[in-house]
Amino acid sequence: MNRRDALKGLGLTLGYSIATSSVMSLLQSCKTEAKLWTPKFLSIDEGIVVKNLIDIILPKTKTIPGALDLNIPEFIDLFINTSYNEKEQKKFKKRIATVINALNIPEEGVSALQHNAYDALLAKYLKIPKQQRLIYEKEKDKSNTDAIIYKTLTDLRDTSVWAFRNSEQIGEHVLAYDPIPGVQIGCAPLEETTKGKSWSL
Repeated sequence: MNRRDALKGLGLTLGYSIATSSVMSLLQSCKTEAKLWTPKFLSIDEGIVVKNLIDIILPKTKTIPGALDLNIPEFIDLFINTSYNEKEQKKFKKRIATVINALNIPEEGVSALQHNAYDALLAKYLKIPKQQRLIYEKEKDKSNTDAIIYKTLTDLRDTSVWAFRNSEQIGEHVLAYDPIPGVQIGCAPLEETTKGKSWSL
């Protein structure tokens, strides 16, 4: 299996339970300071939109770094650039264009779009009842704008969360981490063993 196939195996909609070393290497290679990042696949405007959406999905807190601190937008851009074929890249471009159209970009451009516009879009499509989610997920009409936006935002959120959880910073400094796993203790309360934290993989 070559690198492209391995990366494609991950996909933006995969459950992410297992990641290849190529994907992890790609994730760990993203070290550009967020303000200096220039997308390789996305356009500048698309990069701004993706970055702002991901920043709202995984914001920085007092104790935990945010998605921008961990270069998650850079990872997603590189992932699509290196693992998607031309057809898949075109499909992604159409989907992100649909999202941008829904944001009603002001005449001044994407950079002038306010934070609340991104927040409202995410709330409209990701904070919906389960019944509506199922309708969007089963939608076969490729021109259904609402379903396209829902699927694009869902993929973006899921991929961001996967990359966030699998980053070195979160794995070693936020989650429960043991560099040399030893004894397996079954049926022990998580609160007792890790103070309620999930284990880092």
